[in-house]
Amino acid sequence: MSSLLPIRSEPSTGDDEPRVVDLDGEEADEVFSALSSSTAREIVAVLHDEPRTQSGIAEELDTTVQNVRYHLDKLENAGLVEVVDTWYSSRGNEMSVFAPADGALIVAGNDRQRSRVRTALSRLVGGVTVVGLASLLVQRLLGRSPP
Repeated sequence: MSSLLPIRSEPSTGDDEPRVVDLDGEEADEVFSALSSSTAREIVAVLHDEPRTQSGIAEELDTTVQNVRYHLDKLENAGLVEVVDTWYSSRGNEMSVFAPADGALIVAGNDRQRSRVRTALSRLVGGVTVVGLASLLVQRLLGRSPP
């Protein structure tokens, strides 16, 4: 008999844009407090591999679900992770699926440097996009399809 509820769907992950935090900014204290524990940093690293539920994180890190919940609360409050989907257990219980809220975390010295970093990242992404499109164009012109 098939289940009426989807047990697992493909979650849409968080924003792939990097997050720039300056040391003088209001959010720095909360971000650094949330990341002060090695367990919290391990949770973020595991979630960068793939989105997971609390129990999935606990199993991967060989810790308790309660410990994971504590750190996830702090990471969520700091805006470092977010709920991206809901999966259902075999018993029909809802389970939140977590993923990083941003593609990367970059620390800048102050607000002025933060602005510079954002500008540099925008240029880098634009440059990579242009090179990628040019590469596809050359491959098409030469009659080769990309792998």
